[in-house]
Amino acid sequence: MKLWLIALMGFWSLCEKGVAAESTSPIKINIDNPAFRKTVVAIPKIQVAGQVQSPQGKKLAEEGSQELIRLLQFSGFFSALAEGAYQGAWDQYAKARKTTESATWITESKGLTGEEVVQWRALGVESLTMGALTEDPGKGLTLSFKTFDVNRSQEILAKQFTHITDYKASLRQYADFLLEAYTGKSGIFNSKVAFVGRRSKAASKQIFVADFDGSNITQITDGDFPHLSPAWSADGRYLVYTSYETKSPDLFVYDTTTRTKRRVTTTPGLDSGGSFAPNGKILAHTSSRGDDTDIFSITPAGTDRKILLEGSGLDVDPKFSPDGKWLAWVSGRFGNPHIFVASLSWNGDTPKIVSDKRLTYSGWYNATPAWTPESDKIAFGGYDRDIDRWDIFMMNPDGTQLERLTLKSGDSENPSFSPNGQLIVFQSNRIGDSNAKGLNTLWIMNRDGSNQHKLEISGLYDAQTPAWSSNRKSL
Repeated sequence: MKLWLIALMGFWSLCEKGVAAESTSPIKINIDNPAFRKTVVAIPKIQVAGQVQSPQGKKLAEEGSQELIRLLQFSGFFSALAEGAYQGAWDQYAKARKTTESATWITESKGLTGEEVVQWRALGVESLTMGALTEDPGKGLTLSFKTFDVNRSQEILAKQFTHITDYKASLRQYADFLLEAYTGKSGIFNSKVAFVGRRSKAASKQIFVADFDGSNITQITDGDFPHLSPAWSADGRYLVYTSYETKSPDLFVYDTTTRTKRRVTTTPGLDSGGSFAPNGKILAHTSSRGDDTDIFSITPAGTDRKILLEGSGLDVDPKFSPDGKWLAWVSGRFGNPHIFVASLSWNGDTPKIVSDKRLTYSGWYNATPAWTPESDKIAFGGYDRDIDRWDIFMMNPDGTQLERLTLKSGDSENPSFSPNGQLIVFQSNRIGDSNAKGLNTLWIMNRDGSNQHKLEISGLYDAQTPAWSSNRKSL
């Protein structure tokens, strides 16, 4: 359980006479508290000052507030009050300030009066975001947003976007700023999800990349052979994946900026399941030597290949912790595969195993460990033979506080955390909300297992093995 201290943006707005803000101390949101509830937001339609002729401007005016609401609700932190419920309060707010056709009544607004605070609170609104849009022949579109925390009568964020050519990009930027202002954590709306998918039942598995919500799909591999196990570099620029392009599985690295690929491993045998070290200069991966599989390290350029971890039995699926202190992996050294973790020391860019520890003892087969961005939790997929289902579990890095996040919903595997650590994307073959098994698709849930819903991905036969990137701006 953590308390996230909010670094407030903007400036304090003064309360009107007779009404005091509840507190001037920083806001604390206890994200992991079971009593946590969503913040209720009101986002009136974006106000247009003057004439807007460009298609982007018309889209913003028509759809901007609803798109911003959709983004905030996707994060799991906010719920939106219907426009009709607060229209009267909004009309009064506008009437008291709108004396000209300019947008200054929004951009220069200093906050809510005491009477307005009482009025918005009575409606249940905790956060009010208002937007203004102008178009100038010399400056193009200018979009201004301002957000007030109603309970504190406090402005917490104000941003302006100019020369807008992609209105959705501007909305995502503001949503990222707002999410960070309320949680102190990175936003998610410019992140990407890489995954393995097929366009038809007979097609080979390819690597795809989509926006955080499953939209805007891009296929980055091709050829009539399987591609597996995508994993991002910490900066969200590179993807490492396994390909059978050379008949046997090898690691490849794809540069999302130059849209080029490079073969990393060239030795005979199996090389798969790459994981970038936080510095981006080392990959850990599974490699076979005869009948045994062990963990090796190699540079993304394919040089300096070394044994990193070896032992009797299966050793696969290494995952560096984001802080670089640990390596989680799956080992069958004591029989069935379980999750292990090793502490690391570094000699420059080269990692060395200091010690290791078995973390899981329950379950028939545990696999695919995934770290939170803070390196304070590990999620993984575990097979429960008693019910014949794979489910997602989460635990501390020392194996304590084991939690089951999915149950009676088909097979659920391959978890990956969002950039702010609050959401988990995973694959599941559940049919609807039942326990029946069908095709693998991608799902999203809060890190406590609540709010499980399907990620809408169009045009593919199936999808699996997701990997969530950092909050990078573009692909």
